[in-house]
Amino acid sequence: MTCPRKNSTDSSRHSTPKTDGDPNVASTPVTSTAEEKRAALRARLSGVADRGETAERYRRHSNPYVARMLDGLGMDVHYVRGAGTRLYDAEGNSYLDFAGAYGALPFGHNPPEIWEAISDLQQSAEPSLTLPSLLDASALLAERLAQAAPGHLNQVWQCNSGAEAVEASLKLARAATGRTLVISTRNSFHGKTLGALSATGRPRYQTPFGAPSPGFTHLPFGDADALKRAFDEHGDETAAFIVEALQGEGGIVPAPDGYLATARELCTRFGAKLIIDEVQTGLGRTGRLFACEHTAVVPDIMPLAKALGGGMVPIGAVLFGEDSLTEDFGLRHTSTFGGNAFCSRVGVRAVELLTADDQALVRQVAERGEYLLDGLRRVAAKHPDLVADVRGQGLLLGVQLSDDPDIHVSQGLFRSLADQEGLAGFLCGYLLRNEGIRLAPAYFANSVLRVEPPLTVTEEECDTLLAALDRGLGVIEQGDSRRFFAHLLPKTGPRDAEEAREQAVAQLPARPAVPDQPLRPSAGEPRWAFIAHPTDMASYESYDSRLGLPGEQVRVLFDRMNQCRNVDTAAAMLVGRCRVRTDTGESSYGEIYALPYGAQRLLDMPTARATALVQEAVDDAVARGAQLVGLGAYTSVVTANATALKDVKVPVTTGNAYTVAAAVDGLEQAAVQQGIRLDAACCVVLGGAGAIGLASSLLLAEKVGSLVLVGNPANRRRSQERLTAAAQAVVAHLAELGGNPAAGSLAWAVRARAAEGVDHARIAAELSKEGLLTWSLESEAVLPGGDLILAATSTPDQLIRPELVRQGAAVCDVSQPPNVGPQLKKARPDLKVVAGGLVEMPGRQDLGVDFGVPSGVTYACTAETMILAHRLHDPVVSHGEKLSVELVRMLRDEAQRLGYRLHLPDEHTDQPTGDPGHE
Repeated sequence: MTCPRKNSTDSSRHSTPKTDGDPNVASTPVTSTAEEKRAALRARLSGVADRGETAERYRRHSNPYVARMLDGLGMDVHYVRGAGTRLYDAEGNSYLDFAGAYGALPFGHNPPEIWEAISDLQQSAEPSLTLPSLLDASALLAERLAQAAPGHLNQVWQCNSGAEAVEASLKLARAATGRTLVISTRNSFHGKTLGALSATGRPRYQTPFGAPSPGFTHLPFGDADALKRAFDEHGDETAAFIVEALQGEGGIVPAPDGYLATARELCTRFGAKLIIDEVQTGLGRTGRLFACEHTAVVPDIMPLAKALGGGMVPIGAVLFGEDSLTEDFGLRHTSTFGGNAFCSRVGVRAVELLTADDQALVRQVAERGEYLLDGLRRVAAKHPDLVADVRGQGLLLGVQLSDDPDIHVSQGLFRSLADQEGLAGFLCGYLLRNEGIRLAPAYFANSVLRVEPPLTVTEEECDTLLAALDRGLGVIEQGDSRRFFAHLLPKTGPRDAEEAREQAVAQLPARPAVPDQPLRPSAGEPRWAFIAHPTDMASYESYDSRLGLPGEQVRVLFDRMNQCRNVDTAAAMLVGRCRVRTDTGESSYGEIYALPYGAQRLLDMPTARATALVQEAVDDAVARGAQLVGLGAYTSVVTANATALKDVKVPVTTGNAYTVAAAVDGLEQAAVQQGIRLDAACCVVLGGAGAIGLASSLLLAEKVGSLVLVGNPANRRRSQERLTAAAQAVVAHLAELGGNPAAGSLAWAVRARAAEGVDHARIAAELSKEGLLTWSLESEAVLPGGDLILAATSTPDQLIRPELVRQGAAVCDVSQPPNVGPQLKKARPDLKVVAGGLVEMPGRQDLGVDFGVPSGVTYACTAETMILAHRLHDPVVSHGEKLSVELVRMLRDEAQRLGYRLHLPDEHTDQPTGDPGHE
């Protein structure tokens, strides 16, 4: 834990709850002697070990997906004790529970009154499961609920959960009306069994399970006009309209004024049943015993659960009138466990506690809810850019964080997570680990913090939450990502509890100003998107400069955060937006995205999964308005140079063509600086059969003395075949060229033989024997003979080592990850080593996006996307394994026209730190 909750003098935050002799709540003994302290330490260490065993057991046998998600958010705490609004872990840390089991903790953890009811049941020896018979406890609970229910709801059917209660409600309505159509609302949540899930209005959660079943339709929540149209068109077919008085999982959204009244009127007029789902809102949660009482609307059917179990047992119930009861339902919808004495006795006591003293606790909820709502609004007012809304009723409140990435001025995780609506979940993890506060995001609205404490929460505890939330929002607002994500990083050593607590409340740095006018595309302006990923530790490090961490630790953080991705999480993270202005006065608007996986992670994935991630990222970019999408680094590798992408509505380019142009130009300039004559030079191309390597070889072959193509030794037979084909392609290219005074020995030799009518395969074979055009799978054997070396591979290995390169050679590396390591320059100052593929932006304009390169510089693969955005009328893109030399030349000319220039960094002062890349 980063912030243990023991030995604190702040009793409002860290005090151990009183046990009052309750045998179910363990107390923590005060240690004084050395032996007692050793015993307490042994117990604590044992608890830590138990936590590890629990986590492993949960991952192995319960739900590995949930376990990974909780670990990714930093919410994987194993609680060993609970009392009231507090929970305790094995190390004795205390947590204030404002998540409240999604409303299932009306009286907090281990309420003594509920334990008393359970104890009474034990003492009486009342049997729990006695079907078929008359159930005394069940009948008593039904009577108590009917007495408390609004209007004519005097019938009660009992079950074991909210989903079961909703299932029963749907069957009640269909049996009573003889109709099947059920109207529901979008973003609603009614449960996860098939019928309840069919009523739930979230397609991405339904589709994998074959939901919705026939007979369900969904309308916008709160749209009374849409509801009227639906009844006008299908009223005679409609069995029920099911709706929440306040959408919980949809983002804590209360129904608009008059909406439920309209629903009531329509259902009555058309003979349909109005089902108001009070599984979460019922039994005091909103400051009335039932949420529908706020509007004086009485439903025909009302499912309940959660609070009915008193925070101790699973139980559900459906309240309805006699006009909804049929013999079919009464005799054909039964439950083995529904109405059992154990849960019913708990339910009776829960209802008694809620209705005692003229519903004193419920009235207190209304007061406490107003207090907490006012407090949350005050906190929101201190962070107006970060908090978009505060809403809710009673003690079911929501704090919606802004999903506008532009409020986060600096490139980094805050901007990316805001755009993905994922910031709320990580704020929950931060508050848990640093402030001892439990919150949870809404299920279908990941940008909304759900504030749902036990109904017994005190004003003092509300104040504790408000202060902690204010501090947490402040950390985000100041862009202090290092502090915010510290609990997700490996611990480098023990942290003192008081030091951690002091850090949580420390004075924060001044906040950068939010721009008055966020960058947005102009009308008619070409729009592009570029998708890449971190390629090495340096590019991880540059992703979020305010983390201030080495790349390896940032990679660990990314890997952990990836564990909590869900179906609503976008495949790629928004890195930034930019406007590019060219020397010709044209402009384009672009958005840059990053898959949160390194090169090795993408290569290790099953090809289908990696391709699906890139496909989703491309589709998302197009949905956001991109008219052209560029692929960087391994996003092109895993999609076979974009050929594996399906049904993309806009052009997709790999960026390879302009990368070739920049690489060849860069190597030629490096040769000039080294005093190397191109026409007599031996050029070694690593990755010579790949898309970039082959196209580069064709251009270099026009000028060099000899050429060596090197392939991948992992699949020797296939690589030999590809290299042979590549060599013949070089011959064919040179044979078609006219005379060129700058041609090297290789080009002259090819043209002489071609003029004699020798076929290309024979020419290649003859030149191989003469050493003018050779190919190999052994890079170590051929590198020492190269005056010029071009690296264009997709291997993560550093192939070009100091001892393998001849004196005074020129080296250009466009591989990602690089094939040249930093030791080459240190050990061999005689070499000219350039990171190929770097270009200067028109006018050296700064994109405002950190690629790990100097300001005003970008990578050729990225620049190609920008350049092609101005050719949407005649799109020609890099696509597939073979690159056209004509395309390379066209892009080189177009780049010159628009103002892009080759950038050769000084290796001592101006080196890039990581390439979003190409392949």
